[in-house]
Amino acid sequence: MINRYDDQIKEEIRARSDIAAVIGRYVTLKGSGGSLKGLCPFHKEKSPSFHVNAAKGFFHCFGCGKGGDVFTFLQEIEGIEFPEALKILAEENGIELKKQSENTYQTDSQSANQTLSKTEMLSINETASLFFYSQVKNSPEAIDYFKSRGLTGETVRDFRLGFAPSAWGSLINFFQTKQISQEKLVECGLAIEKDSGGAYDRFRNRVMFTLTDLSGKAIGFAGRGMDDNAVPKYLNSPETLLYKKKHFLYGLYKARTAVRESGMLLIVEGYMDYLSLFQAGIQNVAATSGTALTPEHAQTISRFTTKIVLTFDSDNAGQNAAARAIFTLAPFNFDINILAVPDAKDPDEYIRKFGADSFRELIKKAQGWIPFIIKKAREENDSSTPRGKSAAVEYLNPLVESIRDPIIQGNFKKEIAELLEIKETLMYNGLHGKTAVKAAVDRPTDSDPFLYSLEGSFLRILISKPELINEAKNYVIPETLTDHLSCDIYSLILETYEEKASLEGIVDRANDLNTRQMLTLLLVKPALLEHITEELVQKIKALRRKYLQANIRDARIQMKNDANQRIELLKKIKDFSTQIKDLDAKE
Repeated sequence: MINRYDDQIKEEIRARSDIAAVIGRYVTLKGSGGSLKGLCPFHKEKSPSFHVNAAKGFFHCFGCGKGGDVFTFLQEIEGIEFPEALKILAEENGIELKKQSENTYQTDSQSANQTLSKTEMLSINETASLFFYSQVKNSPEAIDYFKSRGLTGETVRDFRLGFAPSAWGSLINFFQTKQISQEKLVECGLAIEKDSGGAYDRFRNRVMFTLTDLSGKAIGFAGRGMDDNAVPKYLNSPETLLYKKKHFLYGLYKARTAVRESGMLLIVEGYMDYLSLFQAGIQNVAATSGTALTPEHAQTISRFTTKIVLTFDSDNAGQNAAARAIFTLAPFNFDINILAVPDAKDPDEYIRKFGADSFRELIKKAQGWIPFIIKKAREENDSSTPRGKSAAVEYLNPLVESIRDPIIQGNFKKEIAELLEIKETLMYNGLHGKTAVKAAVDRPTDSDPFLYSLEGSFLRILISKPELINEAKNYVIPETLTDHLSCDIYSLILETYEEKASLEGIVDRANDLNTRQMLTLLLVKPALLEHITEELVQKIKALRRKYLQANIRDARIQMKNDANQRIELLKKIKDFSTQIKDLDAKE
């Protein structure tokens, strides 16, 4: 067993370790002070996009997205687990490691001491999938749920949907009859180890979705809470030897043939969106699984098609997710279209209201990604002013630079110039860091759009100057940030600061890879401290305005779907509009 080490010693090792010196053994770093950069050791590149913030002790690559602290770097570069990286750095810094307990040390997503083979883990997952499926007949609540979502018995069977009982040990007890230990279930992500010893079921009182790889084998699970106050609403397996979120797309195994025949993949956000579409005969579809689209997803998709239709929810969070997906997918030269679902909150609701034929017509009318993302840039910034146009160009610049096809890139630049009403020569100069538009577009090409989005800029200020967190929380609650990633990061900032009066160790508290990557991104690219308080005030106002506008849009959609609520919703819209006017009056 690998020993668990005292957090205080872990922090002491991190503090004593010179991350620049450690990384400098593998990467030639250039720069001065706390900001250094070089060619990324994790992927091939010609221009340096690998940044190190020596003062804060973090690295981040804007090319492949890898990031973390000195422990993460050693783990990634040497292919070792956390305890080994800890021991190496402890020895280098003359620190004695003290044993805290005999419990196995857990890394971010799996046991540091992997004991199961892939074959054994697949067998356990397959057995668990059959167990969850067998429990449906014993749960009227689960049966009613599937019926309420319009799913047939055949769909429940074919996709091995199931139910996890509410008892704390139903699955563990079942596996004990098969002589499979709790430790193995913990390693598969099906059980959680107790600090006091023993374990309990990870999934309880949830309808279950079996996650399968491209050969149809069970590699993990997702469970939707049956209680209204279940936290989280959807719970995924942790990352294991088999299940890696950044590679996995739900349902792609069953969709492969339809994707190849149609020449196109429809991507949706939720499991129910996927199941409703597939059951209705629209089978060239896959769903993301608890994470944003990644370059690894893009590489998987490219094996089957070069044409993608993104179909995310009609709310502000869904449209933000579509924008982030474009930044990820466009560099791979996909033909991307965006489908905005009208008169329904998501594809599942649309299919049930209007049917498959109507949805197929929507697919034909899907909008190209270039006008969509330019419109998004205009909405994020006031494009009626020169400063707003500059900010819009700044937002789009990394995407323009990432496009490999010169014809597509040239067309993109031309449409930006036309839709922002900027002279094309000025547009080219702005994108290449020259005069005019450059006033607000002095951003390196090895950057990330999240840094310069409204939410990213707000979070960047708080990460750079934590003393402002108390001021921010007086006006901004997590739900004000309308995309899930920013909301999660802000919640984590508030929780960490409230507990420690600093943001020390915040990356370690993040539960998923995407959140950790965004945190390291914010840490290696701090905000400018000049006028930072005034900047925060402006971001708070802009976030409030954006939140209220999103509420107005959602209320209008709801009003179309539910005429009985019209009067109440009109009152809400009026109230939101008044709040926006009050904000504008204070400008």
